[in-house]
Amino acid sequence: MLRVLSWWRFSGLYYGWVIVAAAFLEHIISVGTFNSQGVFLKPILSDFGWSRGTVAGAFALANVVAGLSAPFTGMLLDKYGPRVLLAGGGLLVAAGYLLTAQATTLLQFYIFVVLFQGIGRSSVSSGVIPVIPRWFEGKRGLTQGIVQAGGGLGTMLVPPVATYMVLSFGWQDAYLVLALGIALGYLALSRIFRRGPEEMGLRRQGSDEAPPNVSRRPAGRHAGQGTTGFTLRQAFRTRALWQFVVIGAVVSFSQLLVMTHLVAHATDKGLSPVVAATFVSVIGLSNAVGKLVMGFVSDRIGRRASMIVSFSLAGAMLLWLMAARDAWAFYAFAAVFGFAYGSWMPMFPSLTADLFGVASLGAIYGIVRASTNLGGALGSYAGGYIFDLTHSYSYAFLSGTVLLGVGIVLMLTLKPPPPARQP
Repeated sequence: MLRVLSWWRFSGLYYGWVIVAAAFLEHIISVGTFNSQGVFLKPILSDFGWSRGTVAGAFALANVVAGLSAPFTGMLLDKYGPRVLLAGGGLLVAAGYLLTAQATTLLQFYIFVVLFQGIGRSSVSSGVIPVIPRWFEGKRGLTQGIVQAGGGLGTMLVPPVATYMVLSFGWQDAYLVLALGIALGYLALSRIFRRGPEEMGLRRQGSDEAPPNVSRRPAGRHAGQGTTGFTLRQAFRTRALWQFVVIGAVVSFSQLLVMTHLVAHATDKGLSPVVAATFVSVIGLSNAVGKLVMGFVSDRIGRRASMIVSFSLAGAMLLWLMAARDAWAFYAFAAVFGFAYGSWMPMFPSLTADLFGVASLGAIYGIVRASTNLGGALGSYAGGYIFDLTHSYSYAFLSGTVLLGVGIVLMLTLKPPPPARQP
């Protein structure tokens, strides 16, 4: 990591792009492992004899915990910077995988998945996503698209590897390998991150503000001062924040519904586990393309129009999934749905920064991310619960379609708040 920092100082490259590259790698790890949960669903069921709703409930509650802790980890980012969150959160996630592999009871399984992985994922996400808009003014859509394309690449690469490990030597040993990779990856990447350009005497790229005097603004708990925007208290008083929170919840329902249950749904239709895992890889590839393409497009046509297009595509493909039977139909679904949900993910932090500024972005985006996590958790759990009741995912997919329609209506009526009074 020291070589990376030394190379940057002599390259003339804006350090924000080094942060983007590190965040891209972080997303390969975090999103790739997170979206591999569906690979482990049936092997865990086979070992313990629990219902799908029970196991999916643990993954769902982990999202709830991650969502509820997001505002607090966002405040920690604003106060202490990303390096502590990345190192500590990465080790917590790794410990969660390590301990889950040793679980023998349902209570242990829930504790290790829900608390360790939930709080750990909240910490690492807070240490990465809100940092990017602090470095860039006019390319927020593009840079978030690049960063989160790493998640698409991770979704393409990690599930097949996880499937191979599960089939070769069992899900417990696969969890142990993932734990080691997560711990080493986050410890290394945490050394690269910085809270914002003011820590290095730089200014946001695309901004007209003068760079700060780094000797008079040392890194520390107040290194982010001087940035403009809403405080958390001011944002709480706006209608735009709460409308945006609801949008995040309703559209994330379908995202985690699909990522948790697609492999199980495909194997229920008679497709092999190996083929079903490739659907997740296709989602990952198209997800990365969607993030790059629509992140760039959103800088030109606006976040709202871009998100409405993405929600519409995802809703149409959930209806398609209800009728899918053959492998080609699942591949078509994976390609389009992956593009759609990949498209809207980079726009949430970018639109948060557009609406509320970057002064308290970690905490404000933590509120938004809490809603997306809670909505995703409900989708993950509802899929298993509805299946246990009806022995079908059709009503779950239909519910996701309806909620995406609600998201479209709310996005059409979303208005920026009046400018905040600066202290």
